[in-house]
Amino acid sequence: MMKRVTFFKLNDRLNSVRDIPRTSKRFKVPEDVLYSIYSQKMVRRTKRDFYLIQRQSLTMLREWRNGKSLLEIAEERMFSPILTASFILKNDGYTKKQFKDLLHNPDSIRDDRFRKEIIDILDADIIYSPQGIENQKNRGIFCEEQIKYWLDDREMEYCTEEESRALERSKTPDFLLKEPYIMDGKSIRWFESKGSFGSPYQTRYDYDNQLSHYLKLFGPGLVSYWLGYVDDISMGKEIIMVDRRFFQNGC
Repeated sequence: MMKRVTFFKLNDRLNSVRDIPRTSKRFKVPEDVLYSIYSQKMVRRTKRDFYLIQRQSLTMLREWRNGKSLLEIAEERMFSPILTASFILKNDGYTKKQFKDLLHNPDSIRDDRFRKEIIDILDADIIYSPQGIENQKNRGIFCEEQIKYWLDDREMEYCTEEESRALERSKTPDFLLKEPYIMDGKSIRWFESKGSFGSPYQTRYDYDNQLSHYLKLFGPGLVSYWLGYVDDISMGKEIIMVDRRFFQNGC
């Protein structure tokens, strides 16, 4: 768990991928935790500033044609390098498919400057790049598998999210238990996996959009923030929060 004051210090310092290694060293926080905090910050910023940055597309195109790199333009606005480049290149005549091809095949670009700039934005954008999206998907799969192993090891029966959807349940936790699991005096009915860090922003979003619905439909449950969470966060008496140590320590 992490102190709230520590979280906000870290959150303030993380404005690019390059900030992560030195922040990890200074605060002695694992890099995977910082990647999650930074990613969440950038997603919030993207939602907030998307249309503001999009309206600057022609200005950014002029800046690029005058010599600024795609990455420089994005970093000046503290915005996603991939999305920034997509706004610029759309106004330079690239279709959505052509832009996607650039991201998946940068080595095929003949122009040296353009190839380097595309590779730079791919390296800098850990959220919206093809590799970033794949990494996020794989991390989610890994965390769900760890919970599945834990449940199977205890011979606990459950419906997976896919099985619940097949039964036409509109709101479906990752694991809906067929029999309750008693923990801390609570009759736990479901497990939800979050392969991320539980910041004040993220936990509130998850509670409002998912967890509160599971609570109403199925009763008390457990949510795992694999990379930890801020220590004074509470989701009420009916939802237990844990991190990866719960499943790794054989609880």
